[in-house]
Amino acid sequence: MLDETAPGRWTVRVDAEGAPEAVIERFGGGYRLSRWSPTDAEPVRLGVYTSVDLAETAWWRSADRERGQGRRTMSARRTGLEDA
Repeated sequence: MLDETAPGRWTVRVDAEGAPEAVIERFGGGYRLSRWSPTDAEPVRLGVYTSVDLAETAWWRSADRERGQGRRTMSARRTGLEDA
């Protein structure tokens, strides 16, 4: 779920009551995705995307990979590379 917290800034949450997991910010001509943590001094930058929706999708794919739930395509199986 995307929650716009300020103009050009969104948080990514599992649901309306969930804690923020990532932040998406307008950045130049794109949208910068960062991992959100109340304990880290600096956010972990995860990339710049062309839309808010693509940045959110990238977050959930990253979170799935960390939990070992990533999906592999046929080409990934042949080459040994994971989905991006």
